[in-house]
Amino acid sequence: MQIARLAAAALAVACLGWSQAQAQDQQDRARAFVNSVSFTSDTNALARWDDRICVGAVGLSTEQAQALVDRISARAQQVGLRPGAPGCRANVMVIYAPDSDRLSREIVDQRRDLLGYHSEEGRLTAGREALEDFANQSRAIRWWHVSSTGRGSLRPVDGMTYQSSGQSAAAAAAGEGDSTGGVGSSALDIQGADAVRGSGSRTRVEVRPNDLTYALVVVDARRVADVPANAWMDYVAFVALAQIDARARTEGYSTVLNIFNTGATATGMTAWDEAYLAGLYDARTEVANRQATAISRRLASVQ
Repeated sequence: MQIARLAAAALAVACLGWSQAQAQDQQDRARAFVNSVSFTSDTNALARWDDRICVGAVGLSTEQAQALVDRISARAQQVGLRPGAPGCRANVMVIYAPDSDRLSREIVDQRRDLLGYHSEEGRLTAGREALEDFANQSRAIRWWHVSSTGRGSLRPVDGMTYQSSGQSAAAAAAGEGDSTGGVGSSALDIQGADAVRGSGSRTRVEVRPNDLTYALVVVDARRVADVPANAWMDYVAFVALAQIDARARTEGYSTVLNIFNTGATATGMTAWDEAYLAGLYDARTEVANRQATAISRRLASVQ
């Protein structure tokens, strides 16, 4: 009997040790994922939207654009954000383009006002090297974020009402729907996307938050053609709601960011993606390392 009790105790200790090792492995994987995908700087928090987003989409049919707007808005609601009403001024602009390589290069060359390029106090972007990657790296989906540290918020300039239903401003005025791929012949023709500038309306200076204020996402129609719409739309939602590092290596992780990889199985945001966003928006801190720790804990709890 004594031998049996000792054997049971030894087995329990071994199982506990295995369970702890497994938990530690999950935590390590979670932190490695967070460190890989999160765009960070030395002094600023991980960027996130503060309260409300308004999604605009051009280049798609009205029905497709509305489906995209609805999906991003639903994902935003899941993390506590308030989607804007139809006709609101967009701070998330998605362009569905027949040739995203050419269009992205033209945007960088001709419409840097869309990208927060010109330095201004309180304005943050990924920097000029990342901007060149945005222009030159061929991708199915590429994105660019502008954020504010709280010294001055950024917003689209007055003068154009963004349409979140998939119509361009010109088409809406004429009472016509936008056609698939119809984003104009050059970056100068983009409808529904105007410049961002500092408004100086924020006064919080006691901390250094990093509030997203504008996101531009460009989708290549050819490269997403064979991917289920729900999958690539969730991809767009993920990179619109969080400032994801475009250089991240995500092979081996369960994430929507892998949908364009050979052999990918994700059909939309995964439990890890949802946990990442939930952790980002629930983290009660403005310190990047502590945010990453909070997100990692949320990921590690996902089975």
